[in-house]
Amino acid sequence: MKIAVTGKGGVRKTTVSAVLAWLYAAEGKKVFAVDVDPDANQGLALGFPEEILESIVPISKM
Repeated sequence: MKIAVTGKGGVRKTTVSAVLAWLYAAEGKKVFAVDVDPDANQGLALGFPEEILESIVPISKM
């Protein structure tokens, strides 16, 4: 299954996608969450520790 969350800025896309990712993972499903927003905050929304967040390279900088 693939789910894409799109829309204009400030409509809680990151929050919605993080909740969906968390719910599917809690059901035991494999989840691959990709945040292509230049202001990437998906890791923060998913509760990743600070040391992991600092090691993530945004797609816009790859």
